[in-house]
Amino acid sequence: MSKTILITGASQGIGRATAIVLADAGYTVHGTYLSHKEEADKLAAEHGIIFHQVDLGNRDEVISFVESVHGISFDGLVNNAGIFKLSAWDDLDYSDWDQTLEVNLTAPLILSHLLSKTMPNGASIVNIASTDGFKAAFNTIAYGASKAALIHITKSLATNLGPKGIRVNAVAPGWIDTSMSDSAPTGVVEDATPLGRKGTPEEIGQAVEFLLSDKSSYVTGETLVVDGGLLNIDYTLKKESE
Repeated sequence: MSKTILITGASQGIGRATAIVLADAGYTVHGTYLSHKEEADKLAAEHGIIFHQVDLGNRDEVISFVESVHGISFDGLVNNAGIFKLSAWDDLDYSDWDQTLEVNLTAPLILSHLLSKTMPNGASIVNIASTDGFKAAFNTIAYGASKAALIHITKSLATNLGPKGIRVNAVAPGWIDTSMSDSAPTGVVEDATPLGRKGTPEEIGQAVEFLLSDKSSYVTGETLVVDGGLLNIDYTLKKESE
């Protein structure tokens, strides 16, 4: 029997790739999008993904969306949608901070809290975190803080939902070849990553599929780092060795 999965932010980047990976594997995939309707319509036509337009930065809209899909029992939830805003310390924008935490942290919490009430035993939630959640930030303080907190929430959700047979894990991508990585200086990511390249969105999608599947049936509360070895490297020591 096909499992039904909801992926937020499924029209672009990692969310898009994950939706395609899961749809091709036989899952029934629902996805949310905010403004990229053309991309959503194309994915719906080509891969059978069912899309819902939701502003995850609007708390009331998130709650209304959950009420609108009340008749669907989701076997899995992928909290992928996120926003990334550059803000220098001296010009820190508090509204950017609020919006980033609302989309990247609060929306996943609300969706997990409300949708888990109707999820069956054996269901799985996967949060898309980031290696930024393990390191200090310079001009991405809000993003890094939201991902660090998402890693912590993953553990808390796993603890609270475990007795219901629901597993909760996270994937922490490193530098992935999406528009979000365009700000990285040319060549630096490749030089700082042992595998010598950015990851692909599909590689993250495959990690998500593993955590949604029964192959990871005894894994919960964990964060799977998929970064090509990025976090293994002290870049200063690497350059010193050269």
